[in-house]
Amino acid sequence: MATAQQEIKNLKKDLNQIKEMLSAQVEDVTPNGAAGPRIDVDAMKDRAREAGEKAREYLRSKQDQAVVARDKAEQTIKDRPFVTTAAAFASGAIVAALLSRR
Repeated sequence: MATAQQEIKNLKKDLNQIKEMLSAQVEDVTPNGAAGPRIDVDAMKDRAREAGEKAREYLRSKQDQAVVARDKAEQTIKDRPFVTTAAAFASGAIVAALLSRR
């Protein structure tokens, strides 16, 4: 399973490839609009669609992980209400102590 950082790197890599392809195509087009190589719009759309699908898939997987983490936290709170209350109180006290220092 790829980590979030790796997945973000892969998405950035895909977007950079799209950017490079667009730059290369634009450089090939003549400035006065004369006949020359044309931008392959379909290829660009396909690459953009693929990048969008990967982004949606990444977000779905992260959403699923967040739901699992939330459910696990809720179950832990139900199983051990006093321990979680004490942990929350201690965490709050530590944060308050750190914020009051200058």
